[in-house]
This record gives sequence, C-alpha cells and structure tokens, in this order.
Amino acid sequence: MKIMKIWQTTVRWKKEKYMMKKMMMTLYFSFHQNMVMAMQKRRIVMRIITYSTKINRENNLTELVKEKAYNYKTENNHLDCAEKIASMVCDLFELHIAAEEYVFLLALDTKCRILGIFEVGHGTVNACLLHTREIMIRNLLCGASAFIVVHNHPSGEVYLSKEDISTTKRLFEAGRLIGIELLDHIVIGRKEKSGSYGYAY
Repeated sequence: MKIMKIWQTTVRWKKEKYMMKKMMMTLYFSFHQNMVMAMQKRRIVMRIITYSTKINRENNLTELVKEKAYNYKTENNHLDCAEKIASMVCDLFELHIAAEEYVFLLALDTKCRILGIFEVGHGTVNACLLHTREIMIRNLLCGASAFIVVHNHPSGEVYLSKEDISTTKRLFEAGRLIGIELLDHIVIGRKEKSGSYGYAY
C-alpha cells in the first residue's frame, strides 16, 4: 500500500512537471511570436521616387519629371550606412545582376532622407560616362543638402578603378564649392558563390 502511494505521488509529480514544462514552452513561443510581430510592425514603408529631367518648352529651363514611385520597407527613414543603401539599390534596380554599367544619384535632405533617385548614366559592359554638371543640376533642382553616387561593375568586382577615384574627387570638390556634400560613392559588384551583391565605398 505504501509503495502504491509512493508510485502515485511520483506519477502525479512527473505529470505536473510535464504540464509545467508544456506551459513554459507555450509561453515562450507566444512571447517569441509577439516579438516577431512587433518587429514587423516597427518596419516602416519608405516612399522612394525616381526622377528624370526635361526642358520646359515655355521657358526653356530644365525641370524634374517624376518617373516611378516605390514602397520600400525599412526599419526607419534613414539609410545610415553603405550596406543599407547598397541593399536598397539592388532590391529596387537589381544593379548586382545588370549587364551594363549604371550610375544612380541619391539626393538627400539635411536629415539624410532620400528626396529622389536619378539614373544619371548608362554605359557599356566596362565604362560609363558621367558629368559632374549633370549630377549638380539634379541636386540643385530638388534642393539637396547632400548626395550619394552608386554605380555597378558588371564584372562583379568591387575594387575602385582609377576612373572611379578621379570621379569621386571631382564630385567631392564640386559639392564642396556649392555646399552640397558628397557623402559616399558606392560600387556594387557580385558575390560569385551566392549570387548576391557585394559593395565597396
């Protein structure tokens, strides 16, 4: 009889332990799910607009023309590092798999929020002509306080060529003279094994 009572107590204790463990696991997964949902809700949608330019026939002046608008999900309104910018450009324009060189201008306000994105160059497999004047006209038209230039290397390599370095210096000097700072010049390449992007800045 005594042995029976001990056995029943042991079984009840094991059952209670199992139920407690099950309850703890349920609470853990519920907490984890809530955290994931909270993180997803915290991600905001950034409105990205691409522009081109045209000549107004009435006054013969250059003006902005809205081309496309994108809703880009991000953690905040600020793309505050080269990796985030490279990721956004690859997501929107697939620069890491483009067959020719493209150059994009990101015009920014005083809080480094994107005012607009411009395609300012489309070249061949290994070269693209880029004029400082065209960059600065677009910066001035949208009232930019700073800007970033991004271009790709179809070869997949992310090293900076002599032309890239020369262009960066020229843009930096031009921006310094008119008070619109060049914050970065990012080169997008490709990681051969994974097929994803790589970048240099």
